[in-house]
Amino acid sequence: MESHKRTIAVVALGLWSASLTIGALRVILPVYFASAGVSISKIAFLFFFDSLAQILAPIVVGLAINRLGYRRCLLGGLGVHSLISFMYIFDPAFVLIYLERFVRGLITMPLMSEVYVKHFSPKERQPHHINMMLGLRDVAKGTGMFVGGALIAFVPFKYSIVVFGLLTTMAAVVALFYLPDVREEVRTPVLKIWGIVDAKIKTLGLSRGFLQGAEDAWASAVLPVYLTLVFGLSPTLVGAVMMAGLMFYGANVSFLSRWLIAGWDSRRALVASGLLLVPVSFSLSLPTSVYFFLLLICLYQLLNSACAVYQNHLKLEFATKDKTSIDLAAFKTLSNLFKPLAVFAAGVLADTVGFEGVFYFASLLVLSSALTSLALPKTAAPLAEVVHSYAAGSASRK
Repeated sequence: MESHKRTIAVVALGLWSASLTIGALRVILPVYFASAGVSISKIAFLFFFDSLAQILAPIVVGLAINRLGYRRCLLGGLGVHSLISFMYIFDPAFVLIYLERFVRGLITMPLMSEVYVKHFSPKERQPHHINMMLGLRDVAKGTGMFVGGALIAFVPFKYSIVVFGLLTTMAAVVALFYLPDVREEVRTPVLKIWGIVDAKIKTLGLSRGFLQGAEDAWASAVLPVYLTLVFGLSPTLVGAVMMAGLMFYGANVSFLSRWLIAGWDSRRALVASGLLLVPVSFSLSLPTSVYFFLLLICLYQLLNSACAVYQNHLKLEFATKDKTSIDLAAFKTLSNLFKPLAVFAAGVLADTVGFEGVFYFASLLVLSSALTSLALPKTAAPLAEVVHSYAAGSASRK
């Protein structure tokens, strides 16, 4: 049990260090280039390339994990994160930054982490461990946003990013010494990947894809510019607002997961949470004060985190033990499917229709997510059993 805890902790450290970097870049890049007079649509392309790579990455990384093993892939991911962060010391051209965004998007650290949870976490604790790890990943992203906003306000652009390269390097060194390896026995043929993945994984991934596309539409490239132009916030305050919403989301995913799954049918709860999220998403388009806007973001992230808890639980429940990396890779591919479209469309809508069009578009994607979830199978009994077994396991350890 102690070795399992250490493994999960080492994997989490790598995931969170990379997430700090990603969160910081979501503030540093748009704020810096907006201040330099770059158009919103051109800034949005920085996130478009990142999102485009995320569609391709899960299958590529899933196959790499399937063939090379878990340890090599996680160490390689952290190493690449560090190298491309250090690249900024040399003042790269804008074209190279586009390339950096694409390469960063190819490194799916959550997938590299989730396979460890599936294999090293006890069955009854998997829902809690996966939600805690992924929830605190978003807390790390939120922290990165605030730190990134503060750094870009006081430190030259290139050095503000290099700081995060040092963090991923430290995580890689820890993983090198303490991370065990796992190799899957089943080597899935490339041409048969899509056919062997169960339909419920595909449906769940599609539902998640609509939801993540909705959030990326307004929260990636548009939100920092919106906060700067509409509310006149400084870079530090932009980072603080973005951090508050994302950390609120991550905290709910991490710490409320046990109570949210207890006694609820995941499919029904997922549909209900998605439908409640639609009017909240639409309300973000209304003219309001920055404080009420922040309150709406928190309400959005509360419902968004409820959706994520059920989706995170179900994807581990649906994934098979012998081809975990392939099942989760298929889920993540569909999860990322609409993100580049959403980011690109949001940039165009912001430049042509206005910011309101971005939030209307996001609301439509949220509704699509809720309706897609209706096709999932009912899952009332297994959730109750997981909670009961977790409680029994806790009692036996006392």
